[in-house]
Amino acid sequence: MRLVSQTNLSVDVAVIGAGTAGLAAYRAAKAEGAKVVLIEGGPYGTTCARVGCMPSKLLIAAAEAAHHAGRAEAFGVSVGRVEVDGRRVMERVRRERDRFVSFVVRDSLAIPEADR
Repeated sequence: MRLVSQTNLSVDVAVIGAGTAGLAAYRAAKAEGAKVVLIEGGPYGTTCARVGCMPSKLLIAAAEAAHHAGRAEAFGVSVGRVEVDGRRVMERVRRERDRFVSFVVRDSLAIPEADR
């Protein structure tokens, strides 16, 4: 990401946000031949993947897995004692978050420097 300060740019489309939707808008505008700039004030990667819906959905999935395992006996399935290892749950959340974010960062960095 380069910092442009007090610079006038002349573009057809200014896309604000280098998340999934911003990258899609950038590609669509470029495909139409527009001069486009992508504006991102923070780190590349979506808010959803970094701190929003994706990490929270992974936490919910872990809780649901524990819930289902705890109720398995009602279905004739014995799983023994159900324990949630918070450290391992968070390791998985962070690993998956980093994987999700890496795709967006990769796509963001593929955009020519002049357009970001």
